[in-house]
Amino acid sequence: MIKGSLEARTLPEKSSWSAISSISTIASENTNKRALLRSEATSSKKIISALKALSDETRIRILRILSLTPLNVQEITEVLDMGQSRVSRHLKILLDAGFLHSQREGSWVYYRLQKEKIPGDFPSALLLVLLAESQNLPFSHIDYDSTYGILKKRDLDRSAYFNTVAKDWESIQKNVLDPVHYRKKILQLLPESVCRIFDLGCGPGGLIPYLLTRSKEVTGIDSSESMIQEARSSFQNNPNVNFLVADLESLPVSLTSSAEAVVASMVLHHLSNPPKALREIKRVLVDEGTLVIVDLKKHSQEFMRDNFADLWLGFDLDLLTEWLEHSGFELISTEEIDTQEYFKVLIIKARKKGGL
Repeated sequence: MIKGSLEARTLPEKSSWSAISSISTIASENTNKRALLRSEATSSKKIISALKALSDETRIRILRILSLTPLNVQEITEVLDMGQSRVSRHLKILLDAGFLHSQREGSWVYYRLQKEKIPGDFPSALLLVLLAESQNLPFSHIDYDSTYGILKKRDLDRSAYFNTVAKDWESIQKNVLDPVHYRKKILQLLPESVCRIFDLGCGPGGLIPYLLTRSKEVTGIDSSESMIQEARSSFQNNPNVNFLVADLESLPVSLTSSAEAVVASMVLHHLSNPPKALREIKRVLVDEGTLVIVDLKKHSQEFMRDNFADLWLGFDLDLLTEWLEHSGFELISTEEIDTQEYFKVLIIKARKKGGL
């Protein structure tokens, strides 16, 4: 009797648990459906936002311009010949639609195309289609010429500065950021013995004596003729040292696959388009060649722009890493060192992946 009573009581319990389990399953399915609907709604909004963003001629022009190089608001207004408030409104729409990334440099804000390639990301796919027709876009040739006019002005301003300070550059560096902090670190990251190293942005050649302890030949490359003249005068009797005046974002074709290592020491923050320079470095390196980058960590000291022709106020490590990966490099090591109260220095070693 007791046994029967227990069984009688057990059956409803099993039935209750089964009902609860069913309810839980249904609730879970409904939650998943709601999540799916929200995801689809978000995706739909993203698609509509992207299409609306490209429904305006000015915004299409902005994307075309920024596909050439990052620019600040003032430079974009100069290219478009429009008021700043109007341009800022268009930039915000493109930012919200996922086409652009903004990067603050002290009191300036630079804009560049969103480089992250997310599978299935509609704005990324749409941008690729748009830029494939770049030659047919509104004002394409005019905007191209105006943009490169701005880049040319940047280059001229930078060259004028370095041509002026070439004779005193080593002492100027020591007053702000003594190279002794990082030059020995560079040697530790280079191969023990190679045939050829390129010193990119070599200046008057202060790093070259260090590099000669690792390489049979060193080629110093700089865009400033005065810097190269100073360097040549210091190494004129050394047959193992060569110099070349060249645009660091467009190195001579003859240098392709000709260096086993490249050092870019305190140079990227002066260049208009650092990712382009990294792609050029990859081209001139042999397969598995070594790249060592030394540059300032992101800071807010605007006197570096005003007094030392710095275009970028240092870099975040994540951004440099992203650029390296997109340029075809494998990151090997990173290090951060203190110098003085204003600055930290990033030291990065990377290796060129096989193939051009």
